[in-house]
Formats: sequence, C-alpha cells, structure tokens
Amino acid sequence: MRPREFACRQCRFRIVLLVAVIMSAGVRADDEPMGWSPDHIPPEEPWREGALELPDYPAEKRLAAIPVHTANYPYDVYVDTGSLGRGKDGVVRYTVVVRSKAGAENISYEGLHCGERTFRRFAYGYGGKWQQVDGGNWRHLEKGGMYHYRYVLYSDYLCDPTDPLMKTSEMIQRMRSSQGMILDD
Repeated sequence: MRPREFACRQCRFRIVLLVAVIMSAGVRADDEPMGWSPDHIPPEEPWREGALELPDYPAEKRLAAIPVHTANYPYDVYVDTGSLGRGKDGVVRYTVVVRSKAGAENISYEGLHCGERTFRRFAYGYGGKWQQVDGGNWRHLEKGGMYHYRYVLYSDYLCDPTDPLMKTSEMIQRMRSSQGMILDD
C-alpha cells in the first residue's frame, strides 16, 4: 500500500467516524423529548402501607407449627395459615400463636415488610376477639430473645429475596413441611 492510499483511507475513516459522532448527537437530541433523558423519569412514589383488615380469629385446625431452634426457647409457635397473605403493599400479614408449655397463649396479628426486614404488630387476640394496636411502628427484626420467632418466619418461611412475590401457597407449603429457606446474614 502506497503512502498516499494509506493517507486517503485514514481520511475516509476519520470522516466516517465524524459522521457517526454527529449522527449519534442528533439521535440523543431527538430522544430527549420522548422521555429518555434522566430528567424525564418520574420520581419513585414513597411506600404506603395498605389498609388493615383483621382476619378471622385463629382456629386450631389451621395452625402450622413453626420450629424455633434456639437454646432455652420455652414456647411453641404456630401460624394460622388462614390469616396468611401478602398485601398489595408487599407486607406479609399473619396471625401467630405463641404458647407456653403450661398452655398460656399470646395471640397477635402481625406483618413482615420483607424488603426492609421490619415487623409490626397490628392487633392482639384475647377471648376470641381482636384488640387493634393503635400507632404501632415498624421495627427492625432481631435474632434471639422472646421474639426470635419473627426472625425465623422472615428467614425460613415468609420472605425470599430471590422471589419477592412468593405465593401464599408456597409459604404454607414451607411451614407445613418445616423446610424453610434459611438465609444467611
């Protein structure tokens, strides 16, 4: 290849490159009015909690036992599968029965906000009726202690980071088979 031919090819390459740059600039200018610019992306709406509907009071035949394996945990934990569900707000709501070996029970209707790793108690059960909790705040889940069962529900049965829209039937299947998905921290 002669030097003049080489220079001519370089010149053509530069012209093609310049035309491509000019055309891409024109495409960008054309895209902006159509919403492709970051300025045209609508802001994300803040999360809003859904309206509360209290479930039927728990029935013994709907209770699924939840093993809580921790040293000296003196309670049996059950979830009323009839109350279990995920709201449009993404919160998994359920009724839990915590029963002592002597038979005393604490019953509450609670929610887990899986993506935030938080929980909230909505109502207490007593004498076959619900007593709604006013102004309860969302609190972070913690391992250990009296309320370790919530962490177990979160990590093994009700929340799955690979499937944030897990179906209620799958949650119930996990509880019934006691083969929850154990998440690492």
